[in-house]
Amino acid sequence: MKALPNVLVVSTNAWRDNTGISTLIELFKVWDPDRLAQVYTRSALPKTAICRRFFQISENAVMHSLLRRGTVTGKQVENEAGQPDGQAKRELEAEQRLYKKARKKQSWLLSCCRELVWKFGKWKTPQLDAFVEEFSPDLLFLPIYPTIYMGRLQNYLLKKTGKPAVCYLADDNYTYKPCKRNPLAYLHRFFLRRQVKRVVERCGKMFVIAPKQKEEYDRIFGVDSILLTKGIDFTKVKFEPHGLSDPIKMVYTGKLIIGRWRSLAAIAQALGEINRDKPRMTLDIYTTDSLTAEQERALNRNGCTVRGALSLSEVMEVQRRADILVFVESLDAKECMSARLSFSTKITDYLKSGKCIFAVGVPEIAPIDYFLREGAACVASSEEEIRTRLQSLCDHPQRILEYGRLAFQCGERNHSQEQIASTLIDTITEVSRHADHR
Repeated sequence: MKALPNVLVVSTNAWRDNTGISTLIELFKVWDPDRLAQVYTRSALPKTAICRRFFQISENAVMHSLLRRGTVTGKQVENEAGQPDGQAKRELEAEQRLYKKARKKQSWLLSCCRELVWKFGKWKTPQLDAFVEEFSPDLLFLPIYPTIYMGRLQNYLLKKTGKPAVCYLADDNYTYKPCKRNPLAYLHRFFLRRQVKRVVERCGKMFVIAPKQKEEYDRIFGVDSILLTKGIDFTKVKFEPHGLSDPIKMVYTGKLIIGRWRSLAAIAQALGEINRDKPRMTLDIYTTDSLTAEQERALNRNGCTVRGALSLSEVMEVQRRADILVFVESLDAKECMSARLSFSTKITDYLKSGKCIFAVGVPEIAPIDYFLREGAACVASSEEEIRTRLQSLCDHPQRILEYGRLAFQCGERNHSQEQIASTLIDTITEVSRHADHR
């Protein structure tokens, strides 16, 4: 078999196995680690078996370079072997504090200030150029992010290397729909679109993560994009119907942001009626998010309980013991636009489990659109539907088992690891080979 092309991935986060942020790691498990390299823009060190060559551009250091131009902002790093040294640890902690503050405030002003840091900070360095030249990529793999600076970095490396590329859109990082009539959001999106358009125009193929996203971006960019999601190894799993708990046990594991907590609160409200005479159904919520007093009151009631955070292995065990796995997005027209074209890796994990999926969200967003197209989940698109759908599952528990079977069959049809690996390898090889013969 011909050797795989050298692929340079230009992404945001350091690759770390077993963190839950796993789409790219899962995709490139099929690659030769010696033919894969990553340039990323965080202070954390990588820790993964899929790759051995990394170049880190520390965002914290880029910020410091505004005042001290001699600051070293980029360096080649290796997989983490132990605890980071003192300086690396301080940089990582400072960066994490900054991200936590930005997420809490959800401020477009902070986002624009961040972009200015990258615009005027020092990141185009001889060290970066030397790393890329030494690796000598045959192709660049470019995930599209909602940040202008990532587009600028990717376009810089496209021009510097002159190599072919493929891009990967896994969210709505181009249209104006998530801007919510915010002037700063529109301004940020205007400049983001310019960078994204340049990246897309230089790429030989575009990958997308959901059918709704494919339809939309094919129309916008005039391309025939390719669906690519996290795969499921069906040689290791099979559908096994299971007995139901009494009361029926629902589980949600994930974030409460972008209005998701309100959808969970609507489930808690519905449980008040369902459990009026006796406990028939419960919901356990596992999240790393800190709750406000309002969220505490709305979520801890009627058989719904917030349990706190879990490790990745604990998440899998909790899901295994559940009868129903809950997937929620906001029902608010403005909030749901923020996740309109996203497709969580949680979805493929849910499909693999063979458990009934109870999904809350409007049909206009990609995950709910997908569940409805495939008939792979029990879907509720309003607070009233939440109550009636859950009541129906309680009254007809055989439907819970049937939804589990439908979910597993959807995974078999669309998310086979073997099929996805073949798509990735064939597409990258084709784009790389076509460039060689131009």
